[in-house]
Amino acid sequence: MSNPLQVIDISGPQEKTAADLLKAATEQGFLFVDGHDFTQQEVNQLFDLSKDFFTGTEHSEKKKYAIKSNNIGYTDFSNEQLDPRKARDFKEGYNFGYINFKTGEYNLSEDYYYKRTETNDPSENPVPELFKQNEPLVVSTMQKLHNTAREILRLITIALEIEDEEFFTKRHDQEEPSGTVFRMLRYPLIREDDLDSTGNGTFDPTIRAGAHTDYGALTLLFQREGQQGLELQMDKDKDSDDSWVKVPYVASKHEGKAPPLVVNFGDLLSYWTSGVLRSTVHRVKFSPGETRTSDRYSIVFFVHPSNKTTLDPVPSELVKKAGKGVTPPAITALDHLKQRLEETYNWK
Repeated sequence: MSNPLQVIDISGPQEKTAADLLKAATEQGFLFVDGHDFTQQEVNQLFDLSKDFFTGTEHSEKKKYAIKSNNIGYTDFSNEQLDPRKARDFKEGYNFGYINFKTGEYNLSEDYYYKRTETNDPSENPVPELFKQNEPLVVSTMQKLHNTAREILRLITIALEIEDEEFFTKRHDQEEPSGTVFRMLRYPLIREDDLDSTGNGTFDPTIRAGAHTDYGALTLLFQREGQQGLELQMDKDKDSDDSWVKVPYVASKHEGKAPPLVVNFGDLLSYWTSGVLRSTVHRVKFSPGETRTSDRYSIVFFVHPSNKTTLDPVPSELVKKAGKGVTPPAITALDHLKQRLEETYNWK
């Protein structure tokens, strides 16, 4: 499978890396990021943990940790509807709790996280025993992903010629509350009776996550070889199968390192930059040859600015010129996220 995306090594020379990132962000909205800090062994452990939870835990037990309006917990099959024109998504997932990315304090209660109360009550967000046992792996992964995201944002700031090089990173503070979420996902394999399914035209058994854009600033994704499934709609004016481009598996050029992360820019960052950074429609669709023998697993990190961040116009002449003088209304990052979650889960 050919690779339609740029592979950018963020450990390379700063000026060229920043320019390459901006080109990918404006033209495609997706790219591969190499030069990160993750070893293949670490990523294998994460996928093993994900599989152990989803296939080794009784469904009734998983439902005890059902997702709440704080966006933490287990999402059951058909909980989500990313494409409102289609059937609900047949996948399951688990969103991990609040974390202080600087100190590593994990599974923080809402009052402790948001109101800075003196004591933390982790019982507010009960955690499956398997994840408790593997907390060091989960926490270190979340911290490293957040650091990687902040470096990408710093390089984008340079490319946009913003005077304050820390413009975006300061607004993605390591300790301030945010909507940033670390998530494990499982897409079950396709069975013969799935393929034989008929209905009202909204259900396609090969599509396990409907067409959508991501809510936040950045999304960082680990995928496994032979379990790709991710497709991009590069021409947003088309809505046919030939408008979708498959994202392949790409190996790292660094020995012992995990494959490059799939990175995409979300709606919030696109909104914040008046559409200069592209938020591209994507979906998860199984190809017949890839789906009959095993489930698909992915591990995702959705990055959001600190909740209190007001999405004022980005102080960049490049953004100002490209936006043709149009300035979107300023809202907070938290309000932006709440609006999108309500649409996905029908929360009121």
